[in-house]
Amino acid sequence: METRPELFEEVRLYKNPKERERYDNQANLFAIVSTLEHLEKAYIRDCIKPNEYTSACANLLAQYKIAFKLVESDFKTIEDFLKKFKVHFPIAVARIKEDRPITIKDDKSSSSKLIAQTVSLLITLMDKLRLEIKANDEIQPDLRELIDVMNRITNLPSDFDGKAKLQKWYSQLQQMSATDEIDENQSRNLLLDLDSILYAFNHGLF
Repeated sequence: METRPELFEEVRLYKNPKERERYDNQANLFAIVSTLEHLEKAYIRDCIKPNEYTSACANLLAQYKIAFKLVESDFKTIEDFLKKFKVHFPIAVARIKEDRPITIKDDKSSSSKLIAQTVSLLITLMDKLRLEIKANDEIQPDLRELIDVMNRITNLPSDFDGKAKLQKWYSQLQQMSATDEIDENQSRNLLLDLDSILYAFNHGLF
């Protein structure tokens, strides 16, 4: 029997690194929306605790915003994206449009709302640092908003060390000009502090 080597070759969707990145970005977005759909169904079926759902949903919504920005040159809306790949995630789309977990009322003063905003801001800052965005005028505004939102959470202990860590970083950035950049070591240490704070919020360690 004749062997045809070409039949065993890997079939690639991309022809160059740019195309590969494009497909990777689309795959990431698909994974996030699909996960959000399954999370919503799990909550409806009472398979997940409300506090765990709220944290996970806030995480996914924050990740969605970053992921969609990377593909919005090809798709105007999330509906266009899903139509292109012939998939239907109606519950996830509804959650994306509301831009908040179903457990959170449309009330800016509620602790749940503020916690979700805190998680979202933490993830946004962490994503920026992972993308090697180090300019002061790109980091300081998000950090200032994060501190402001966290200070409005009434059930957050006054001795929660995450607040002190953020304030220390904010004070450092205030001493820099808008175009100054933090160095690699500072970026990694800030990312580590943000990650520890996110872990505390996700696991209720306060």
